[in-house]
Amino acid sequence: MLIVCTGDLTMDKVTRTQFSIAFFVLGFIMMILQVLKYLDTIVTGISQYFPVMFYLGLIFMAIGYYLK
Repeated sequence: MLIVCTGDLTMDKVTRTQFSIAFFVLGFIMMILQVLKYLDTIVTGISQYFPVMFYLGLIFMAIGYYLK
C-alpha cells in the first residue's frame, strides 16, 4: 500500500488549538491520577501503571504546550 501526500501538512489554527487543549487536559488528568496511589481502596494491580501515566502525562502536557 502506497500513500502519496501532495498537499500542505499544516493544521489550521482552530484544529491546532483544539489538539493543544485536548493534550494538555489529558496530561493534567494523568498527573492528577497519581493522587490515587495514596488511597487504600485502589487495587494494587493497577498501581504498577502509575509511573507510566505520570510520564505520559508529562509528555502530553508538553505536546499541548508546544501546539499552543
